[in-house]
Amino acid sequence: MRIGIVGAGAVGGFLAGHLARAGTEVALLARGPHLAALRDRGLTVESRGERWTVTVPASDRAADLGVVDAVVVTAKAPALPAIAAAIAPMLGPDTPVVCAMNGIPWWYHHGRPGTESRTVDRLDPDGAIWRGIGPARAIGCVIDCPAQVVEPGLVRHVAPRPGALTLGEPTGGRSDRVERLAAVMEAAGVRAPVVGDIRAATWSKLFVNISRSPLGVLTGLSERGMAADPDTLEITVAIMREAQAVARAHGIEVDIDEARTRDPQNRSEHRSSMLQDWDLGRPMEIDGIVRAVQDFAREAGVATPTLDVVSTLLVAKARQAGTYSG
Repeated sequence: MRIGIVGAGAVGGFLAGHLARAGTEVALLARGPHLAALRDRGLTVESRGERWTVTVPASDRAADLGVVDAVVVTAKAPALPAIAAAIAPMLGPDTPVVCAMNGIPWWYHHGRPGTESRTVDRLDPDGAIWRGIGPARAIGCVIDCPAQVVEPGLVRHVAPRPGALTLGEPTGGRSDRVERLAAVMEAAGVRAPVVGDIRAATWSKLFVNISRSPLGVLTGLSERGMAADPDTLEITVAIMREAQAVARAHGIEVDIDEARTRDPQNRSEHRSSMLQDWDLGRPMEIDGIVRAVQDFAREAGVATPTLDVVSTLLVAKARQAGTYSG
């Protein structure tokens, strides 16, 4: 299987490094300093006590890479409308596309029981993603891969557990295409469980992102720092409960392990991907992680008072920095 990876950041570099080391053919769409480093020195990955360097074909033009068997997009959600058009040369008639990013996915309403198949307006206001990729190509993905770009061309995995990309069909059930892709990832040392309800898995991870990432940007605290402070801890728990109520309004029941959430020993000093984006002055995944959930809450008549306050402060801070215009 030939896999195209769009984005040479933390998750994209981690995945590309593992796949290439295992002998999978990888084609990497990258740009700027990352692309220059890949061409000059190769891609280096540090993970769980190991360090290795691989050479992978890379370009900033999808036409140079050609058609692949599957595309994994690991760039951040704000870039996705432009990416949807740019990756056209990589797509064959049956090439699936995995958007491995945090938050509510653009395809969320596709195959959702009792709902019209349509894009999420907050994430795809002009329908560019829906048209460019198309819901039939979409494979759902939930990321559990704490990683960071140390410097261009060098990615460090910062968790003791293996990185994981949970996969699932938006329409439910299991499919041959998902099983094949999961098998390739597992053979490369990346956990890739396949689930029948990818939306439930999305909400479970979203409870973590929505309750910690915005607060991390507002306070500058690490994951463990927020759990160790009683006041920020109560805010994270309140937001998790509000998000749980929104999921429940969609017919999705996901439990919250409050005891584990409240124990700082279960958190690391990792700075969330949203906080890393803030540190680097890049657009953050505010719409997918925060504001789409607020939209769902309003549609369902669910109150989210804590989330609303945190969202207001986060948006104001991002607008002042010039990194959010939504």
